[in-house]
Amino acid sequence: MMGQSQDYYSILELSPDATLEDIKTSFRRLARKYHPDLNPNNIKATEKFKQISQAYEVLSDEKKRRRYDRDHYRPRYGKNHNNNPKTSVKKQSSSESTTPAQRFYYQGIIKSQKKQYQNAIAEYTKAIQIDPRFIDAYLKRCEMHYKLGDHQKILDDCYQIITINPSVAKAFYYQGRARYSLGYIQGAIDSYSEAIRQEPNYAQAYYYRGIAYRDIKEILRAIEDLQIAGDLFVAEGNQNAYLLTKQNISSLTKVNWQFNNLVGQCLKAIQNSFKTASMYLFNPQGELHPAFVRLSNTQTLGVGIAYGLIFDFCAAIATYPFWESQNPSWVSLLMLNAVPFLALTLMGGVVRVLMRNPGNFIADAFIAGASLFPLGLSFLLIGLISLSQIILVISLLIFGGFYCLLTLYTGCTQILNLSEAKASFVVPLMIVVSTWFYCLTFVLMFS
Repeated sequence: MMGQSQDYYSILELSPDATLEDIKTSFRRLARKYHPDLNPNNIKATEKFKQISQAYEVLSDEKKRRRYDRDHYRPRYGKNHNNNPKTSVKKQSSSESTTPAQRFYYQGIIKSQKKQYQNAIAEYTKAIQIDPRFIDAYLKRCEMHYKLGDHQKILDDCYQIITINPSVAKAFYYQGRARYSLGYIQGAIDSYSEAIRQEPNYAQAYYYRGIAYRDIKEILRAIEDLQIAGDLFVAEGNQNAYLLTKQNISSLTKVNWQFNNLVGQCLKAIQNSFKTASMYLFNPQGELHPAFVRLSNTQTLGVGIAYGLIFDFCAAIATYPFWESQNPSWVSLLMLNAVPFLALTLMGGVVRVLMRNPGNFIADAFIAGASLFPLGLSFLLIGLISLSQIILVISLLIFGGFYCLLTLYTGCTQILNLSEAKASFVVPLMIVVSTWFYCLTFVLMFS
């Protein structure tokens, strides 16, 4: 049986304030990863599975957990919880196993689970200030910076970790993700390779190195890495990652797939568009960047164009009554309402070049489409109601317009890596220039 000195919360990768649902979720995730059936002849995995099972047995039972917490986390019960001098001494000595740095670290985990990423970063920073060699706190802070799209800070934290311990595979993995997002593909490959050297079964490192090889057209290496990643994902029980890997392998091995599977690619683009919208639409600032990085370049472009087409169609429906006196055709209306998407994409590219920021037109198209998509939904609602309800029409336009601005600002800061000061100037300028292009196109088409 496991010694009481081991921290059951750490074994399940939880904080002492975790809920029962958190405990169950973490146990299921770790059990899938370390189950003996998925790791045959792996003694370490078998021992790990025994540990997480023991931890779950105690923490999932209310009475056992209360007794365990009383013996190990006395601060949860207050100074006067037990006045027995003997037990008080015992609890005091065991509570010392949780240091102030660890308590800030656990608070950071709680904040990150609530998607309060900036607050989580503050807690991890406090833990690091107390213990400058707290590698787990650096790693969690890297994760938060990645969710917020702050790639330079990821690189800074990875440098600190590698300085402390150059054998931490996850530090090289995050370094690779940051370098890739900044456009340094070969540098990212080098980082992933070092992560794999430190941890030969690092599935995610193989997967993203395969994606990086794909981007520089080293197809055979890309397929080889993705096949290894797929096998490792199966061993971990990560079915979703395995299916995604399989899709990427299929896209690399099929000949002329752009032409032969046009319908299938369109359906995938629609599916990716719905998935991406469900991630970022209600929280652009927190989820736009994670939604962006989960897609391959082809998928990203497809989603951006899909959003642009949706905006185009919805805007044409809503604006038709205004131009009805001009007797426009639907083709001319669709051409007119395609201008904002094209103009924003063009402006994104110009901004990148002038600011000397890494990236490509695929990111520009994604930001333009994602920004216009909520405005397009507002136009769709306007097209479904009577224009005589002027207050409702204006309210929908204001709501969609502000949502468009917020999403565009988030895309510029987190994906194009503009500073907040630059984005505050650039975003209104992009809107003004796009509106000017729209008006000029209308005059040329209908005058």
